This record gives sequence, structure tokens and C-alpha cells, in this order.
Amino acid sequence: MIEYVGAHAEEATGSQPPVLRLQMMASEEAAARLEIESEEANRYGGVDLSMLRGGLDATLAERLIAFFSGISGGGSLSVAHSDLGSGSDCEHRLFLLTAERKIRESEKTHSEKVKRESSKEKDFAAAAAKRRKGQEGIETATERLMEIDAELADLEKVKEQTSWYLLISQMQANNINAISQLNLSDCGLHATGLGFLTQVLLELEHRAEGRKVSWLTLDGNELQDMSMGVLASYLRLSKEVEVLQLRNVGITENGVCELVAGLVTNRSLRLLDIRDNGLCALDQARVAVSGVQRFNSTVQVLLS
Repeated sequence: MIEYVGAHAEEATGSQPPVLRLQMMASEEAAARLEIESEEANRYGGVDLSMLRGGLDATLAERLIAFFSGISGGGSLSVAHSDLGSGSDCEHRLFLLTAERKIRESEKTHSEKVKRESSKEKDFAAAAAKRRKGQEGIETATERLMEIDAELADLEKVKEQTSWYLLISQMQANNINAISQLNLSDCGLHATGLGFLTQVLLELEHRAEGRKVSWLTLDGNELQDMSMGVLASYLRLSKEVEVLQLRNVGITENGVCELVAGLVTNRSLRLLDIRDNGLCALDQARVAVSGVQRFNSTVQVLLS
């Protein structure tokens, strides 16, 4: 049974091993401390990197995940209240352009179909007009797709240098994961980063060895409704996540409805915390939660 203890699960006491506390350090200082402590990593139960100063660089990401490799029983990682974003509109542009690309691909496919079917027209003028319309649609969509791909390529280079990408990609690259609780509260995450994060978490679940992330905290990130589809898909596919915290992430009742739909087939989650989302109409959200809990009665959903 999971005991709900709030946002900082890593602060549990009792028989739990101590957490290596590196709060408010600069990236270089934290990396150096991790290297010093690496030989004794197994005596720790996790790392607290909250309020990191100056962002998380590649060296820190590498040493952090290497440090966790020395924790045999798995542990908690908190990077709460640390700015992991790009500091630009990179993530938002990636999200918008990726969504637009799907639309343009659909338009191109439709135009190709129109052009093909023009040959079925018995009237020559109608056939010519249909073929011309299809060709124009193909050319317009192709031109826009080329523009999108060029901008996406530039944005991908920026993304690969962001702190959130460095951390998550290092988790992905490590052969055996040792992080079981991940706290990314108030880290400036966007739907773009969330998509990569959930992809990696699911990859880790399917590995034969290593720990699975069972506790994920995303409080305080401006995720908004646009991120809830990604999280709903994560919940549908995950067999390991037990706690998901999404307090104050800017979602409305529409986002709640989309999110909780992912609970219908999920059998691992025990707690979903979506309190403190002031844009959400609670009555409508409660109706959605009540409907889902007819199919999944084991999860506790906190709305207020």
C-alpha cells in the first residue's frame, strides 16, 4: 500500500537510507560532489538536486545517472524548483509544428487521392479541374512540409542542449535504471518534454533489468490541457506507475476528462493528485472521475 506523503516523497524517515542533499548548488559544484560520493553511492537512497542554480548540464546529467547506478535498491531523484527549460519558445514551437506537420501530411494525402480519382471523371473538364486542384494541394502541402522540416531541424538542435533533454536522454542511455521516484516539480516543463519523458519511462518499464519509475511528480509545471493526451496515453500503457502528482499544472475540466480516460485500463496507479488546478470546474471534473471509477475502483483521485 502506498502512503501518500505529499510532494517530497524522498523525505521519508525511519529505516530509509539518507538522501544526498545538493540543494541550491551550481551544476559544476553538484557534479563534483556526486563524483566524490560515487564510491559510497550504495549507502544513499536518492539525490535531492532541488533549486539547482544555472541549469543542468551534460556533465551533471551523466554523473547523476552514474551515481544512481551505484544505488542497488533504487532511489528517489528530486530536481524540484530547478529551471530545466530552454528559456525560449523552442518547446512550444516544436509542439505546434509537430501538430501542424500531421495536418499537412493529411492534406497532402487527401490531395493525392483527389488527383488519382480525377481519372475516374467522365467529363474531361471536370477531370482536368479535379486533377489541377489535387496537384495544387500537393504542391502547397509539400512546400509547407519542407518549411516545417527545416524549422524543426533547427529547433531539434536547441532542444538537445536543454537541461530536461540532457537528463531524460541520459536516463534512456543508461543500461540499468535505478530511479524509482522522480520529482520534477516546477521545472519549466512543457508538453514537448513530457512526450519524451513518458516515452523513456515506458521504455524503462519494458527492460528486463533495473528499477521502474513508480512515483512521478510534475507539480507546478505549466503543462495545460495540451499535455493531458500524452499523460493519458502513458497511463494506458504503464504497468508500473503507482503515484502521479499534477497539482497546479494549469488544466481545466477538459484536461481532467482527457487525463482520467487513461485510467480505464490502468491497473497499477493508486493515486492521481490533480488538486490546486484553479481553472478546473470541479463539478464537471468530479463527474468525469466518477464515470471512470466505475471501471477502475482501485485508484484514488484527489481533486480538491
